[in-house]
Amino acid sequence: MSSQTPISADAVLDLIKVRRTYYPLGKDISVSPERINEIVKEAVKHVPSSFNSQSNRVVVLFGAEHDKLWDITEQVLSTVVPPEQFEPTKQKMAMFRGAAGT
Repeated sequence: MSSQTPISADAVLDLIKVRRTYYPLGKDISVSPERINEIVKEAVKHVPSSFNSQSNRVVVLFGAEHDKLWDITEQVLSTVVPPEQFEPTKQKMAMFRGAAGT
């Protein structure tokens, strides 16, 4: 039996509304890319899907492929995001590009 105190749905919703994750991304990782791929494959295999269709798909990119994705993303968004709003978008993409993978 669980001895945890139940939390109300409203309390959960309030936590979701204020939840933010701020941490620097970097190229140094403590888990190998191969192990990350294994974990992602297992997670996708076991994640619930509508009518157990198991139709979920994931792409994991490291190295040059990861960088290329963010080059393409920046190029496309530069044509869609208004120029006066693009600099914050570009800064956020630089943070993502600074990670070990996507």
